[in-house]
Amino acid sequence: MAILVAAMIASPLAACAPEPPTAVFVGDGATLVAPTDAPSWVDSVSASQGWAEINAGCSDSGYTQRGTVCMATFREQLPALVVDEPDVVVVSGGLSDLDATPGEIRAAVRATYVEARETFPKATIYAVAGLASGPSDAVTVLDDAVAEAAASVGAVYVDVSEPLTDPTLVADDGSLTAAGHAAVAELTSNVISAK
Repeated sequence: MAILVAAMIASPLAACAPEPPTAVFVGDGATLVAPTDAPSWVDSVSASQGWAEINAGCSDSGYTQRGTVCMATFREQLPALVVDEPDVVVVSGGLSDLDATPGEIRAAVRATYVEARETFPKATIYAVAGLASGPSDAVTVLDDAVAEAAASVGAVYVDVSEPLTDPTLVADDGSLTAAGHAAVAELTSNVISAK
């Protein structure tokens, strides 16, 4: 009898437990693809923050470029994600945009974050810099554009460029290694936790 009463009391409390925040990740292949036998940075960040993760990454997509499967830029993907009612939106990537002109990159990045804020007015938005293996003029243009656009819409900019200068973090094909995913996850989680 005591066990039955205890179970009846515990059930309503369990039913009242808050739902975890829903986080949508929009990005390129580094967002979508996990390394072999290791969690992706997206999985690790979601776990550390207690988020319910929705990964909308799409290989080869970017601010100016449409992905090979989703056939959409980051900006074009956003309206379809409204149904998920995210509390958090994370946008990461842009390396496929590096062949675009600086003006095209700046305009597309700006339009993406304006769209993100208008589409998800109550969400917390995180803007993760391009996950490049080293500095270049094009990467600097991209990262500066993301930082500026993020600030203009009240998003949080996450600069992960410094950790990726370590050659063990990026494979020969430009993809993140397991150590690279771990480094990006740690830095991103640290920035998020500090806000």
